[in-house]
Amino acid sequence: MKKASIVIPTKDKLSRLRLILKALEGQVDDTIEVIIVFDGCSKDTLKNFEGIRLNYTPIKVIHEKNVGRAKARNSGILKASGNVVIFLDDDRIPAPDFVYKHIMSHQKGRYAIVGERRDVNYSEEILDKFYSDGITKSDYGRIERDSVTERFNFLKKTARIILGQYIECVTFSTGNSSVQRQDLLNVGMFDENFTGWGMEDTDLGYRLYKSGVKIKRNYSIVNYHLVHPVNSIQQNNENRRNVNYFISKIEGDKAAIRMTKLLHRIIYKQRF
Repeated sequence: MKKASIVIPTKDKLSRLRLILKALEGQVDDTIEVIIVFDGCSKDTLKNFEGIRLNYTPIKVIHEKNVGRAKARNSGILKASGNVVIFLDDDRIPAPDFVYKHIMSHQKGRYAIVGERRDVNYSEEILDKFYSDGITKSDYGRIERDSVTERFNFLKKTARIILGQYIECVTFSTGNSSVQRQDLLNVGMFDENFTGWGMEDTDLGYRLYKSGVKIKRNYSIVNYHLVHPVNSIQQNNENRRNVNYFISKIEGDKAAIRMTKLLHRIIYKQRF
């Protein structure tokens, strides 16, 4: 069995995906596998992907039609042979010690580890240069200097210190996280009834917590989110629908419902 499987779902973001895969070159060896789930990608994306040259061979899972974030990640989990599954988005550059720190975080106990996200905004020209030249130590220094913490980061950290697992179980996210594969299988993986954007990872974190897995933050595990345009109206609509579905699933847990509603009122200005 491998030490870890890195699962990366992707949807037509090749200029970012190839950079993320390049950044993993110094971190992947025979004990680590990288699984890319192509979720309804175009023929051009699949064709151009074959031109990427890496010092390791990723495992490909191809869904011809878009199946959504939950099902895409589940297909990666089922393909994985690693003891630990590391979730990495296709638009997040992992820091040089990203994989090592995720693996080491699972040495003692059953954990769902969540790392730190930092946002950085670069042009396609800069991303192309990083890819063609390779990301150097000085480049990582530049990326760190140019990066900013995500919105409400201080508020979130303070709330976690005060409320602990009470809030962790409804704020789990998968852009930079890892869980032992057996624990994912034990809780049934992601709920594929979540469609569109949002909450499928929160729901997973809640069920992991209820099964006895401790959710733990490790702010030293960093990846850098390559900011890109999004349809915020569509995202908010999809997120609202998924929040309502999540609340219906945890109907008896009044504390978790109150916390979920409060968080979404603060962050997304949504009322339920």
